[in-house]
Amino acid sequence: MNKEIEEKLIEAADRCECSAFIDGDPVQFPHRYTDRRDIEVSAFIAAWMAYGSRKVFLQVLDRLHSMMDAAGGPYRFIVSGAWKKTVQNADCCLYRFYKWVDFSMLCERLSDVYSGMESLENLFVPGEPLEKGVLNLCREFEGVNGIPVAGSTSANKRLYMFLRWMVRKGSPVDLGIWTRISPAQLLVPVDTHVYATAKAFGLTSRNSADLKTSIEITAQMAQIWPDDPARGDFALYGSQVM
Repeated sequence: MNKEIEEKLIEAADRCECSAFIDGDPVQFPHRYTDRRDIEVSAFIAAWMAYGSRKVFLQVLDRLHSMMDAAGGPYRFIVSGAWKKTVQNADCCLYRFYKWVDFSMLCERLSDVYSGMESLENLFVPGEPLEKGVLNLCREFEGVNGIPVAGSTSANKRLYMFLRWMVRKGSPVDLGIWTRISPAQLLVPVDTHVYATAKAFGLTSRNSADLKTSIEITAQMAQIWPDDPARGDFALYGSQVM
């Protein structure tokens, strides 16, 4: 990575990672809460929904959170079984490729997880590779539309975005409520824009936005932020290609 690109990425990260970023991003929803359990549930659901038209999915998420708040908050909505009463017309469209039955299944799996453990973080073992915890997480939600197949070679952008929210500390955007994962273990979440920008900067030689591409881009970002390579997500999101 040449010095000009490095300086451009640092400037973009400094500019983009600020509190003003929150309002137009799905991370706004977990920021509504102070209880770590509500934060975690809200974040997982928000990340699950975050694809396609930002304007539309933010509206859908706002509606879902109003429903969860009426039941006492996201965590209470799950563990009390309130989702069983509020989710109706299962085959009706919720958002794009998601039906209400998909949301219902997601809630059911979350309920199963919380019946046996305090947090999704428990699926990650300190000292073990991050991918093992990601595999555990995917297995818990196997068959849920929108959750990657365990062992998938896709970039798993939304899942790694969720992990970024949960793990990174000292950020005006990310919430940093988990301690079992080090920020140095995180991967840069890769979507079409991030991939195209990284490709234009010469940060990846790969021809598709898959998991190997995310690993390659993360390695490049670790040259700038060795203890926090996922900060490169803000750098690439906020960059204009030269």
